[in-house]
Amino acid sequence: MALEQILSKISEDAQLEAENIIRAASRQADEISDQIGKEASLLKDKIIATSRAEGEFIFRKETISKRLEAQKEILKVKKHQLDDCFREVLAALIDLDDNLYRNLINNLLAEIDNKQEAQIIFSDHDKSRISQDYIRKINPHLKLSFSDDLAGGFILKTKDLNFDNTLANLLDGMRQELEPEVAEILFK
Repeated sequence: MALEQILSKISEDAQLEAENIIRAASRQADEISDQIGKEASLLKDKIIATSRAEGEFIFRKETISKRLEAQKEILKVKKHQLDDCFREVLAALIDLDDNLYRNLINNLLAEIDNKQEAQIIFSDHDKSRISQDYIRKINPHLKLSFSDDLAGGFILKTKDLNFDNTLANLLDGMRQELEPEVAEILFK
């Protein structure tokens, strides 16, 4: 019987050892599972924080981009309004009363010191208010002609030089100086 008792004792001890090993393995599996859960939670929190930061960055970037686009549109509209304003000024100068227009032409010609034969070219629109007699009184060296390529003012062609005193050219020359003041008035 002693052999049976020894075998029974060995079986009991083996059973206890197996149970201990199973309990230890179960505790270890629970610890590993808890650790994996904690790591997964940390990874999830990190992914959420990174995604939130990326989302905020993309939102700020898109907001800035949309604001810039809106500002560009506003500037485009303002530039268009300034262009319209200067076009209207040009049209008003072209359509000045005949006496005022001739005074303007006198002032422009007074600024040019020309003592040689030259051609002065006006717009076809000016045929009714500018004549060779009128030009001859201002400067006897000027020969009058007309062109449909001009819109107000004149071009003076000498042998050596051309003076572009068209109203569009004169207004363009003054625009850089006048534009800030005009913009201030328009966009208060």
